[in-house]
Amino acid sequence: MTHSPTTDLAESTEKPSARAWVITGLLVVFMLINFGDKAVLGLAADPMMADLGMSPSQYGLVSSSFYALFSISAVVVGFLANRRSNKRILLVMSIVWALTQLPVVFFASVATLLVSRTVLGAAEGPANPLAVNAAQKWFPDHRRNLPTSLVNLGAALGVVLMAPLLSYLIDNHGWRSAFFMMMVLGLIWSVVWALVGKEGRTGMSGTGSAPDRSIAEAATGDVLVAASQRAPYRAIFLSGTGLAVFVAGFAAYWALALLVAWVPLYLNKPLGLGTATAGTLVVLPWLMGAIVIPLQGFVSDRMMQRGRSSRVARVYVSAGCITTAAVCMLLLPVAAGTVAQLALVTIAFSLAAVQIGIGMTLMAEITPAVQRAAVLSTLTAVTGLSGVIAPALAGRLIDAHGVADATGYHQVFLITGGLFLLGVLCLVLFARPVRDAARAARLAAAAH
Repeated sequence: MTHSPTTDLAESTEKPSARAWVITGLLVVFMLINFGDKAVLGLAADPMMADLGMSPSQYGLVSSSFYALFSISAVVVGFLANRRSNKRILLVMSIVWALTQLPVVFFASVATLLVSRTVLGAAEGPANPLAVNAAQKWFPDHRRNLPTSLVNLGAALGVVLMAPLLSYLIDNHGWRSAFFMMMVLGLIWSVVWALVGKEGRTGMSGTGSAPDRSIAEAATGDVLVAASQRAPYRAIFLSGTGLAVFVAGFAAYWALALLVAWVPLYLNKPLGLGTATAGTLVVLPWLMGAIVIPLQGFVSDRMMQRGRSSRVARVYVSAGCITTAAVCMLLLPVAAGTVAQLALVTIAFSLAAVQIGIGMTLMAEITPAVQRAAVLSTLTAVTGLSGVIAPALAGRLIDAHGVADATGYHQVFLITGGLFLLGVLCLVLFARPVRDAARAARLAAAAH
């Protein structure tokens, strides 16, 4: 199937509907609650560990338990979402999130936390890819950078907006009250989504909307992939772009898991800021992320609309951000003074998060529309495996030196900086989204 210049012009100038932005806004809030659920454990760590008699190793195990079923669930639900309503799946997930907080509120123990966080992780594993996929269904490829970045912005907002409130509740009403608050917010969102949420259909068949046209197809003149056509998954996952995104995403999720689980304690104990101050200042990386993530989406969209390739607008932008994050991470162990350490923590953990959104956009670019939910979920599953390793490894290293000693934390930061540099190297050397999208399109067309 070929397209006339008139058709191509209509696709490139088509504006997203108001409904598209309403759905995107709801999905931003969805991710806000998602990361509030993750962050509450780290914010409550100090009083919770004292109350339940938890060692750093036990706390690290509880933090890692969140990711025990995270990856399996992401893959299973992702493939299910290829054929089922994303709206309904997201609704079920949000209800489960809320209900997993109940045992923590009323029957808190190390065992209860392990079970609760494991179930929560299983329910949140598919959250980010399905939210991104649900948003991307309302936008053509050349307009997906901004909505994808906004959905990922919900992660930053989840801590920026919730950390001060949750810290206040923890200090004044006990650490269990913070988990209760997250339960209430989850239930409220579920009701609103059930009433307002709707499935998008951009690029899908049977809706009358224009077929989805990737940047690779526009650049190479290849035939478009029909909505029912599928490329072999190996052509997507084992492409240079796919492998590079997996490695860089692993590093980004590694840092994210540490930010949620251990950075609040790092600010509290080795830096001596105290629970309340640490709970306030831990928002700094998330606040900077709330600025950088949508800025990246806007800049990448503008670059692509002006004719720059996705390798420049997406790959190089991400590589630059991660390189800067790596330098800051590697400087942390030798930085002198609390202000310098706070600045490095803020930059290192915020800039690396840009890769999560860009990685999803790159994978969506090289994937036929009908396969995107499964591909994005598999990406989250594989990269999310770092969340199983990072908090537990950090717990062991920190336990060896003491929770108030900076040595163990700094060892973890050095490992993280090395992972960042590996991710940058893979992106620069192997990520070729235009080439890989064209190859996937040819294979999909040949299979039909």
